[in-house]
Amino acid sequence: MRPQLLLHLYQTAQPVSMAACWCHDELNYEPSSNTQMALRWGVQHCIQQRFDKALKNFRAALQTSTENQDLTGVGKSLNGLSAVYLQVQEYERSLAYSQASVAILEDTSAREDYALAVYQLGVSHLKLQNLSTAERYLDKALTLYAILEDILNENRVVLHLGQVYAQRQEFMFALACYESVLDDLLDCPLLETQELVAETLSLIRELCEDTHPEAFEVLPYKHLAVLPKAASDLSNIATIFQQLGQFHESQTRYGLALEYYARALQSIPPIQLS
Repeated sequence: MRPQLLLHLYQTAQPVSMAACWCHDELNYEPSSNTQMALRWGVQHCIQQRFDKALKNFRAALQTSTENQDLTGVGKSLNGLSAVYLQVQEYERSLAYSQASVAILEDTSAREDYALAVYQLGVSHLKLQNLSTAERYLDKALTLYAILEDILNENRVVLHLGQVYAQRQEFMFALACYESVLDDLLDCPLLETQELVAETLSLIRELCEDTHPEAFEVLPYKHLAVLPKAASDLSNIATIFQQLGQFHESQTRYGLALEYYARALQSIPPIQLS
């Protein structure tokens, strides 16, 4: 489909689609200066949750890139629009933009942008309860990020796959996803992964709260549900790591227990000396 037709179609798409993370440098190519500036400001406003301004800039980038027959710019702009609508929970609209971006970027060299489009399409389907379709696109995004050696986004995709399994009440598979991300994050500096650690622990908490007593796979984690919910606070993260270490020690998984205890020590806020 020609970019001019895409512009008309997706500016008039029906509104209705968590936000895939906005984590790449989306400007690693040579668009027109107007497109580049609009994308740059769109990304900044999206990160700052100024969604009206982000939408305005991404739409401007879409228009200029369409006029210049810049398919990569069109795909980046659609990714931006999809990301905004994910964050404001308009999942059907996000789905429409992601579908367009996937179709445009699939045959381009912009592989990071294509991976992001596939990822956001999977998240949109997840939020709309299209679980089988969500799983298919998330699996594809996981493969794309593995090829790109983008470990951080691999972990983000795995967390969303865990949510798919949790909604299917396949709790063992969901917990395996969350545990694999936690284990992977143990190899990274906490200050670089704190947000993702907090999100992972929050998902484990939700899984513990939602499971039934007969779901024995997650029963050892039930104690996490009573811990403070502000997992983003470093002192609370330290407590949760300590609890996880105690659980693995009780299961004679001493290597994992030591890793969690070490991470608990690393996450304790430094003492302020007067």
